[in-house]
Amino acid sequence: MNGIISLNTLFPDLDWQDVKIHVAQKSGKTRPIDVFTHSFDEWQNRWNGNFHSNHCWNRPLIFSIIELPMERDRWLFGGIFNVISHKKGKKNGKDGEVYKVGLHSMGSEFIGRLKVGWTKDARSKGRKPESILADMVVAEVMPEPYVGEDFPGYAYINHDYQTLENLWSDAKQDWLSALIHCQGVYLISDIKTGMRYVGSASGEEGIWSRWATYFKTGGHANNKLLKNLLNKRGNGVDYARANFQFSLLEQASSRDSEQYIIQREVFWKNALLSRGEFGLNDN
Repeated sequence: MNGIISLNTLFPDLDWQDVKIHVAQKSGKTRPIDVFTHSFDEWQNRWNGNFHSNHCWNRPLIFSIIELPMERDRWLFGGIFNVISHKKGKKNGKDGEVYKVGLHSMGSEFIGRLKVGWTKDARSKGRKPESILADMVVAEVMPEPYVGEDFPGYAYINHDYQTLENLWSDAKQDWLSALIHCQGVYLISDIKTGMRYVGSASGEEGIWSRWATYFKTGGHANNKLLKNLLNKRGNGVDYARANFQFSLLEQASSRDSEQYIIQREVFWKNALLSRGEFGLNDN
């Protein structure tokens, strides 16, 4: 015995001939794992149902797995869905199929808890089990459903706006506990333009509260150049969600004064050229 548990073991009553496996991966700037944790209704009806460019769900059932971007070769089980109906449709001038789906009761106890081990071998989202099921194994069954990425440690914060916004909106406890009293210097990068903004949190304000001001104001936290950028782009928070990335440059000690943290903020502004033509700081 090698201790490997096949995926089929957890679904003994599932006829895989009736199944297409939905391999859900990042689409544009949107990660399906963020959609799943934030709104199961959107996950079910927009990612599994709704418009698809081809007749990918041409079997009665959809077995959905979601890419876990921070865990290599790991996929989260997102449910089994009945294909209730489909019809021809069009989106943005492109022909395709519009599906209506419903959640199947089979395997519902594993939704958000089962991690599947599998190395993807193609980009296709609708796969036949005959071609990949034998390579899929049970990597882990978690005691509680997945509710978002675990806090990775201060040195490893380098996350996009939408991921952090979802973690903030859900008040994920490990992130909140780690950052609510954390002071230091942070960087916001616009990955589309390469522009940078350096900011800090000090005194009574922790990183968690400081970053919350960006989410509450649609991405700019009342910073002049950030606000100008988002207004210029015309789609405000959508641009921030698609292009802003946050990282913690330097974590301050609880013994560090507010003046010292501001000095470190100035150092990083100079080091990263975040004032002038390369940056989004105006002071």
